[in-house]
Amino acid sequence: MRHLLIRNYLPLLFLILTACSLREKKVSFNEEIKPLINKRCIACHGGVKRNADFSLLFRNDALDTTESGKPSILPGDAKHSEVMRRLLAEDPEERMPYKESPLSETEIDLIRRWIEQGAEWEKHWAYIPPVVREPGSGKSLASLFSFTGQHQEKIDAYVNEKLEAQELEASPEADRRTLIRRVSLDLTGVPPTPAAVERFATDSRPNAYEIMVDSLLASQAYGERWASWWLDMARYSDTKGYEKDGSRTIWRYRDWVIKSLNADKPFDQFTIEQLAGDLLPNPTRENYIATAFHRNTMNNDEGGTDDEEFRVASLIDRVNTTFQVWQSTTIGCVQCHSHPYDPFRHEDYYKIMAFFNNTRDEDIEGDYPKFREYPEADQK
Repeated sequence: MRHLLIRNYLPLLFLILTACSLREKKVSFNEEIKPLINKRCIACHGGVKRNADFSLLFRNDALDTTESGKPSILPGDAKHSEVMRRLLAEDPEERMPYKESPLSETEIDLIRRWIEQGAEWEKHWAYIPPVVREPGSGKSLASLFSFTGQHQEKIDAYVNEKLEAQELEASPEADRRTLIRRVSLDLTGVPPTPAAVERFATDSRPNAYEIMVDSLLASQAYGERWASWWLDMARYSDTKGYEKDGSRTIWRYRDWVIKSLNADKPFDQFTIEQLAGDLLPNPTRENYIATAFHRNTMNNDEGGTDDEEFRVASLIDRVNTTFQVWQSTTIGCVQCHSHPYDPFRHEDYYKIMAFFNNTRDEDIEGDYPKFREYPEADQK
């Protein structure tokens, strides 16, 4: 009899336990709610538009009082939250999203559970420190690659894990002539010499690959190759950009970048010298040259231009470039409104801009101020 009861009620028990587990599952704001907000809500309730004085950009905005005189979201109380009433309204003039297809039952239930769980906000994913995750065991890498275990890197295990998930096989190891060509083009931008190819192809030493890579890193071409990437980000140009696009003499900064890369200068030092080399204790000539990173702004020396207008244009360019290069953030949007996708408020932009608001930028042909250099005898 006992076994009969267990057999008959087991499916029901399973359903109850499943329902409980679903109800208790924590809704992830970053993974489930934020993408839904960006897709269906942010166009009307974000940084550019704030219809009904309701914004979903930041938690304190979302919980703030709206045009109706009451908050739209009540953490822990989905039933009395105005946002739920609007999502479920039958009247198309009241239902949200306005004049668009309604959210699905699954999406509405997701928002309901999120509010019931406290309507918690999470940090933007880009500002959460990454957590080290060990890859799954999977197949033995030795069965996929012809090289021995000493040449395997930890990253190979992660790559292999994704290959397995997509039922893909790893490509075979490249032959030595192909390998040196790929590495040489990547590190120096030019193909290897025939002599270098033969030297690597016939090198039987166990560390032949490392020796070959070190030789490429030690070449002048390495700095030239990778400086081109950095100079693009530094908007480097030997002309001024506006109107007649007159020439600009700033090649010493280009050479400083190449030398820094070839000297394997630490990135923190590389950064400090470019942003504030002139503020270092006893700055050297090289420190001053490094600050030309922010002298690469366009300069309009056409007759009749206003110095202050283009000085401010240079400040804006410096803010945007600094954040794009060092933070991978398109903060230029925040010049006009709070960012719809990153946690930056409109006011933040001008607080940041204050750091650069002490420069002299004049639309004159001489590109002043300039760093003055003298012949060696006069320099002494």
